[in-house]
Amino acid sequence: MDLTFLLVIAASIAIFVAAAIEVVKRTTNLPTRYLPITSIVVGIFVAIIVTPFSEYDYYTMVVAGAVAGLSACGLFDLTKISKDDSKW
Repeated sequence: MDLTFLLVIAASIAIFVAAAIEVVKRTTNLPTRYLPITSIVVGIFVAIIVTPFSEYDYYTMVVAGAVAGLSACGLFDLTKISKDDSKW
C-alpha cells in the first residue's frame, strides 16, 4: 500500500464529508467546537460504507476516512480564514 493511494482515497472521501458536515451545520444546532470531531466520525463512517466497493481492507479505509475528516475540517477552516482576510 502506497501512501499516494491513501491520499487519493482520502481526497475523494473528503468531498462527501465536507458536504455532510455542511448539512449537519445547517440542520442542527451543534456547537462549532464539535464540528472537527463530527467530521472525523463522518469520514470514518463514509469510508466504512465505501469499503465493500473498493479493493482495500477496513483498516486502510478507516485511516483514509480519518484523514478525509481532518482534511474536510481543515478545508472549512481555510475558507473561513480566507473570508476574514478578504477585507484587506
